[in-house]
Amino acid sequence: MGVTATTPVSTPLAPALADEVRRQGRRLRAGSWSRGLRPALDTGGAVAALALLAWLDGPLPSYAWALPVVWLGLLLGAGAYRGGRESTAVRTVGAGGAQLALGAAVSSVVVGPAVDLGRLLLLTATVTALSTTHRVAAAAWRHTRREPVVLAGEPDEVVRILVELHTATDRRWEVVGVCLPEAEPGVGFGVPVTSGFTHLTAAALDSRAATVVVAPGGRLDPACLRRSAWALESAGIDLYVGTGLLDVSPSRARLVRAGGLRMLHVQPAPSHGPRRWVKEVGERVVAASVLALALPLMVGVALAVRHGSTGPAIYRQVRVGRDGRAFTMFKFRTMTDGADTVVDDLAARNDCAGGVLFKMRRDPRVTPLGARLRRYSIDELPQLVNVVRGEMSLVGPRPALPAEVSAYDVDPTRRLAVKPGLTGLWQVSGRSDLSWEQTVRLDLAYVDNWSLGLDLTILWRTVGAVLGHRGAY
Repeated sequence: MGVTATTPVSTPLAPALADEVRRQGRRLRAGSWSRGLRPALDTGGAVAALALLAWLDGPLPSYAWALPVVWLGLLLGAGAYRGGRESTAVRTVGAGGAQLALGAAVSSVVVGPAVDLGRLLLLTATVTALSTTHRVAAAAWRHTRREPVVLAGEPDEVVRILVELHTATDRRWEVVGVCLPEAEPGVGFGVPVTSGFTHLTAAALDSRAATVVVAPGGRLDPACLRRSAWALESAGIDLYVGTGLLDVSPSRARLVRAGGLRMLHVQPAPSHGPRRWVKEVGERVVAASVLALALPLMVGVALAVRHGSTGPAIYRQVRVGRDGRAFTMFKFRTMTDGADTVVDDLAARNDCAGGVLFKMRRDPRVTPLGARLRRYSIDELPQLVNVVRGEMSLVGPRPALPAEVSAYDVDPTRRLAVKPGLTGLWQVSGRSDLSWEQTVRLDLAYVDNWSLGLDLTILWRTVGAVLGHRGAY
């Protein structure tokens, strides 16, 4: 780790640094293949669309061959060639396509039958699709490689971002540098550290970073952040500013203006309304249907459980549901009868970090048949009865025991804002392999960002989680 101590700069960019920014900025922009190729690919797409339509539907009128020039002009006006990210440029292509379609419609009205509106609209759709396709492909390619990034902010905030990036599943960024307000003795990040926010751009250029992530606040005041944004823009480096929000879906956040400030309005999680009604009714109907179809299997499993060991086939246990209401949850018994009475004797062998949950990879109380039922989650089929009764959902947080709830602090209590689920983010993300903190965070992310689409995604991923047996013990 290196610490770069440099002389403070009173202006946003000292002359020597400004020259370096312009020089390296030109180099970075010249080396950006996606930005340089966009106009050529858009032109080629327009020509290809014309050629394809002419081949499929006969010769085109002469005015149609002006499409490449018109299309480039519309995209330029819509801002499709600003910025370095293909994904953010996709929406500008849609704006250009909408303008082209509107122009075609107006031309058909003004000129009359001389303009074939149907063919023009087909051309518009084709050229828009082609321009969108190569941007999406470029964006996908960018996400297959790790992008170098420099972090800037107060030391504790930088550490927090480092932890998040290290545990992220996509790992799209690789931290190559850190910029602190001043050198912190004894603080190590494993990458070069620059002292002073006025040298943020120089740090990014020295590290050849394509992106800078900033945690505002503290000594990084709004004026300093704005100056840094100017310098980074000149160098062709992307800037991301952290919000301090954790696990908030982009669909819930909206940028608003208050004077000269820009703030994020975070919409509340949808706890009532038509979508919740659809979830409630839909899940009960699905659960009842699956129960009817799975009844022969469940009868066979119940007989096997009774035959394999002494005790009832159905295990009943009190769990805590929405708003702290207790209910009786049903499962096929997978342990020896009376297993609950010896749980304290096994507390020292708990494999779940955090101490709130109790999980053992090789629990001696689990019967041989119970292990197989757990492996394929067949033991949870009776919980469909709880779904039909309205005590549980198909998708939701993990159902909690009263003893667990009594140990909750503020954050885990949020899990009780919705009904517990037969499956959830906790199950498709590792199940029993997760620590207590990871389980809580996944459940809170589900509660705060719930949508019908998220439920469908979790149900689909549940199939893979069950077949893969990950965390099933």
